[in-house]
Amino acid sequence: MHREHGGLDIGVYGARGVPSTYSGYETFLTLLLPELARRGDRVTMYCRSGEEFTSTSWRGVRRKVLPAVPGKNFSTLSHGLVASLAARVARHDVVLVVNVANAPYCAIGRYTGQPTVLNVDGQEWLRGKWGKAARTVFHRSARVARRTANALIADGAAMADVYRDEFDSDTTVIPYCVTTDDWRPDEKPVRNLGLEPGGYVLIAGRHNPENNIDAIAREYAASDLPMPLVVLGTANYDSPVTAAIAELARTDERVRLIGHVGDRNAFFDLVHHAAVYVHGHSVGGTNPSLVEAMGVGARIAAFDTPFSRETLGPDATCFELDGHSFAETIGRVISDEPSVDAKVRAEAAARAREVFSVDAVVTAYRDLLAATAASRRTTVLRTRWASGS
Repeated sequence: MHREHGGLDIGVYGARGVPSTYSGYETFLTLLLPELARRGDRVTMYCRSGEEFTSTSWRGVRRKVLPAVPGKNFSTLSHGLVASLAARVARHDVVLVVNVANAPYCAIGRYTGQPTVLNVDGQEWLRGKWGKAARTVFHRSARVARRTANALIADGAAMADVYRDEFDSDTTVIPYCVTTDDWRPDEKPVRNLGLEPGGYVLIAGRHNPENNIDAIAREYAASDLPMPLVVLGTANYDSPVTAAIAELARTDERVRLIGHVGDRNAFFDLVHHAAVYVHGHSVGGTNPSLVEAMGVGARIAAFDTPFSRETLGPDATCFELDGHSFAETIGRVISDEPSVDAKVRAEAAARAREVFSVDAVVTAYRDLLAATAASRRTTVLRTRWASGS
């Protein structure tokens, strides 16, 4: 029901909860939801059991913890079902759902009069961490999403193309956003790891096959690049990627496996002070960690995909994993003159502020949520990002 002050009553599910440093839409919701609350909306996040939450609210966002079956294959689906029912009982004006696996549950709201907006995120059906059955679930969920949700959000024009071409689905294009307002460069987190600012190459992300972290580490180890390769991130399951990197670290002193860095500002410092930040993601969409790296003025080299090129813009530095392109690209970047390096970093930060600003992204989300709540029909908005960033 609409509130007297004019705000929306918004339910949210599909992520572990807020705040989160897990990456992806988890960190995005940590930015989006408090800002919606600050603008006058009543926001309820349905959090997943097994996470640690010490209060029932956070920065104006109400938190309700609901059960989930443990395990990477069942946690999302079990929690999504329970959360969709809880959201319907709560009679929110509109429900925001993340993760396309939850598409079937969106029907519970849509066909009982509760409008639902679904952020489809990336191409989960292509992710190597999932077995065949899970990939089938994701693909079928993507196929039915246009019939179960009132509105679909794609996080980039390239992802919108995927949904139009493969699933005949229209989407509203709204990317993830970035803010680094509370961050100032600090060398201490870098030096605490025995590293020198500007003296290492960094790669970070979940240790899933499609992020290419192990493949990049192997190509780095096979090269004569002189700097340490610092590897951040983990997996929430027993990942062969982590095992492969750990083995490389045992045999090549340049490869350093650090693991997860939970302190957001310390993570930003490590990204900012790297000679090169390597982005290896291959599967779909505007990746929040890439946008964050731009925001802190990182020098970025990305695995060549339409999604990374859309995010980075026309001057993107990209590489292939073909045995020579990666090492040549990194070697070329680290040999740039300091003035060139500084210019490229400044341009990346400026693009992040201009294209992926919190204000613009939150406003677009708010407009779509309000339009969907009002119409209760299929809703698609034309945004500034629809033709590519």
